[in-house]
Amino acid sequence: MLAVVVTLLAGFDAMLVDELEPIYPDRGAPQLTPAVIDAARGTIAGVHVVVTGLEIGVPLRFEVSGGHDLPPTRWYRLLDVPVEENTGPQSRTERWDKAENPHVIRDAPFQVFEVLQPTGSPLHPTASTVALRLEWNLSGSTPSGERELLVTLRQGDCCEALPLRLHVHTASVPEIGPDTFAYTNWFSPATIASYHELAMWSESHWAMLRQYADMMARGRQNMFWVKWSDFFSAEHGEWTLDQDRLQRYVALYTDAGLYWIEGAPIGRRPGGDWSSPTLELKLGSVPMTGERGGAILASQCQQIRAAIEANGWHDRWVQHIADEPTDVNAANYCAAAALVRQHLPGIPILEATMSQSVVGCVDAWCPQVQAWQADRAFFDARRAAGEQVWVYTCLRPGGPWLNRLLDQERLRPVYFGWGAAKFGWDGYLHWGLNHWKADPFLQSVVDHPAMPDTDNRLPAGDTHVLYPGADGPWSGLRFEAHRIGLEDRALLRQLAAANESAAEAIIDRVFREADDYETDVASYRFARRQLMQSLEERAMQIQVLGFPGCPMTPTMNERVRQAAPNASVESIDLAELSSDDPLLRWPAPTVLIDGVDLFGLAPAATPAMACRVYRRGVPSVAEIREAIKRGE
Repeated sequence: MLAVVVTLLAGFDAMLVDELEPIYPDRGAPQLTPAVIDAARGTIAGVHVVVTGLEIGVPLRFEVSGGHDLPPTRWYRLLDVPVEENTGPQSRTERWDKAENPHVIRDAPFQVFEVLQPTGSPLHPTASTVALRLEWNLSGSTPSGERELLVTLRQGDCCEALPLRLHVHTASVPEIGPDTFAYTNWFSPATIASYHELAMWSESHWAMLRQYADMMARGRQNMFWVKWSDFFSAEHGEWTLDQDRLQRYVALYTDAGLYWIEGAPIGRRPGGDWSSPTLELKLGSVPMTGERGGAILASQCQQIRAAIEANGWHDRWVQHIADEPTDVNAANYCAAAALVRQHLPGIPILEATMSQSVVGCVDAWCPQVQAWQADRAFFDARRAAGEQVWVYTCLRPGGPWLNRLLDQERLRPVYFGWGAAKFGWDGYLHWGLNHWKADPFLQSVVDHPAMPDTDNRLPAGDTHVLYPGADGPWSGLRFEAHRIGLEDRALLRQLAAANESAAEAIIDRVFREADDYETDVASYRFARRQLMQSLEERAMQIQVLGFPGCPMTPTMNERVRQAAPNASVESIDLAELSSDDPLLRWPAPTVLIDGVDLFGLAPAATPAMACRVYRRGVPSVAEIREAIKRGE
């Protein structure tokens, strides 16, 4: 590895920073030490570069050398956004809870780098500090191994070159699809049109929707919702489904790689009144279970059912009825659910709810993460009954709980994947992909739409994880962190399938409960590296060749198992083989990995029983481990 940093007349300073560390415009960042990225195939490998002491307006040039067999490098400029108030210890912001939250990364107000603006070299700095992101989108066929890279930055006659090692492991994460973790972020086609100044359902709007669909797929979102109001229109009191628009819409997200179709809630509380025991139709504004509402609901469901059957969507569609049913309206909710099941038979009902009064009325439960933990026995019973259990977050929980708000560690979104691997969560839901209530580049904390100009405020970043860029959606670092966690989940499940106790040990090293986890990024990286190394070991075919009369055979067996504790090691007694067996072409003791000698010895021309003498005795555990690593 390149061991020096080249500096020529340096007028600025540059350093590599882990992509999960928070970076602020007014504070230094922790340097990535050692400068190594561990990545699985089928994932995005990223690192951040923080440059300080720049001359404003003077072009900054940057490039990466090395790694010629890697996919093209992508560069982004990180933009900072404000955090005006801290998240509350329980919910919303500290203003709502009237209490200080000690579980934040910094006291508000502050700015934090968050937005990924695509860029290229050169860049003209508008401030003396610039944060960049570079990444490689590794395919499942990217060759494994280590690459020695050099990140070079220049401004005028000043230059810095930063060594970086990228280790692509043999482990691979599959593309999103029906069998990957169920993940949905609710989004607004109308808000997309508004912020990008496009006419609804114009060709330019459809093209922009595709860009957002591609961004969702990048984040491993595999479910997209269908708001019935986007596809039904009323004329003379009759609601008609635009089947052509719905077909095009579903095809767009399907082509982007998203699989599950999520019918959005069709009912609501009248006037937003949480004390109301009844629900009303969103389309029609009449009681869902009344005579008129029942007729409208039947007509709408029958038209949706016809579209589902005509297009073969039956095994892909799930349906909400009314968001967050409570004990107060549970009876009316269940009556509405019975009507939906009557008119949409076989379609599972998914609901964000903590109410135990709706048992029998939902097929997939989605409680807030802290409610799931508090009532784990109840939700375990629902899973035992054959129902799914998801989790969701929104303006709560605050405090130490997993969420993905701007004043929280970037590791919290990551750990949703680890929680899913540990506890078996079937999916994750968040209401805010792009529900911007203000310019998200300038304002992160906004009024609750139901109670403006009060202390009821939505915490920083709750409304969104993407940003409306100049030419399409720009990702946010919280969205990227959530993706990383879901990539990890796929790897953890692979390891658990082969060695459940090994997977559990790695998880427990950094994640224990939804409010108990390691916040140190280096500790997480160590556990993640262990995960990928364990998968590599599991994939190896290790054979230790020896025979009972060889005094070094037992020692070699023991040390190989210590060096590769997760590998499947086969001990072979050469004395029991036939005289022409090709394994007899190696002396005892020998270690073969996938048929190749671990220390580079070529096989003999003819099979024969022989002893092997190592120059310094039987290799140590460390020497065996290093030899395995070299051969990866």
